[in-house]
Amino acid sequence: MADERVVQAYAQALFEEAVANWLTPLKSVAASLAKAGLAQQLDDKVLAFAQKQEMLKALVPANAAPQVQNLVSLLVSKNQVHLLPAVVAQFERFAQRGAVGAVAQVTSAVALTDAERVALEPKMRAQFGSEIAFEYAVDANLIGGMIVRVGDKVLDASVAGKLAALKEKLK
Repeated sequence: MADERVVQAYAQALFEEAVANWLTPLKSVAASLAKAGLAQQLDDKVLAFAQKQEMLKALVPANAAPQVQNLVSLLVSKNQVHLLPAVVAQFERFAQRGAVGAVAQVTSAVALTDAERVALEPKMRAQFGSEIAFEYAVDANLIGGMIVRVGDKVLDASVAGKLAALKEKLK
């Protein structure tokens, strides 16, 4: 259990760093693009790609990851740079939800019935996003109820968890 938490902490830190390495420079490029009003020019099919690349040098931060530079260049090459603000906004929504395809680890005291799973899953999707997957496990030590883990969030509705909280209050 302790190893799992350490693994999750490292994975979460990696995810957050990866998001920051993409999101920060992409937001900067989108803001610079809007400020300079160059989207229409960069989407112009008549303008040579080499000229567009020169225009981009002023917009893309020099320290931006090569992948970020490549994405912006790809959009420019396809005359779709006008889509960048929407791409950034959608990426930010994904990042706020957590990893796309996040997994809800549901641990219950007894195996959940199909009806219980059908009742639980829409509630979790409403809270964590529609792309969430579910893994189910049984741990009799919970006594009753369940624990749901999604990324670094834990929803503890177990009897054991409530007893532990009560024990802490009584100290």
